[in-house]
Amino acid sequence: MKNLFFKKAALKAGLFTAICLTAFMVQANAGLDYYEIYIGKKLVLKRALNQPLSINNLPVSQANSNEQLVIYYYQCNAPERLASNRVITLKDASGNKIKEWKFANAKGADKGMAIPVKELLQLQKAGNNSLALFYSAEGREQGEKIAMVAGKSKTVGFWKENKNDSRTGSLVLLAFARWRFANAV
Repeated sequence: MKNLFFKKAALKAGLFTAICLTAFMVQANAGLDYYEIYIGKKLVLKRALNQPLSINNLPVSQANSNEQLVIYYYQCNAPERLASNRVITLKDASGNKIKEWKFANAKGADKGMAIPVKELLQLQKAGNNSLALFYSAEGREQGEKIAMVAGKSKTVGFWKENKNDSRTGSLVLLAFARWRFANAV
């Protein structure tokens, strides 16, 4: 009888522990806005607004130029205004608007905002510094910075005259350095 009592108590304690561990392993984002960014079908960024924005740029390149950059933004604090008057704006480091994409109000499962990667690459080539994507919608008119896109990189060469070279005045390239501006706008 005593043995049966201990088995039941151990079973209950084990079940309680398993339930608690399962409950605490799941991250709750209730009440938070969050978004996901895909290139093609590959998830490249997922972020809740209470998490810091990564300084890494979106991996847009010629390799995925035929893909779509699709942004799913979930405005949890105002579900009745979710996805109304949605706008994605591309700005430079100075805050100047480069391009704006307007999207229809989301209905049902169609909440994605698609931007051709090819278009981003063209704007990237024309830009002189880093670019950032901002999301705005009804209830979030001020805009939320959601991702960075590398602009045209700055390449600086350091040159030094080599006195030991038989060809006087020849320049030797010592190093190339690349900067990518990731300034917060």
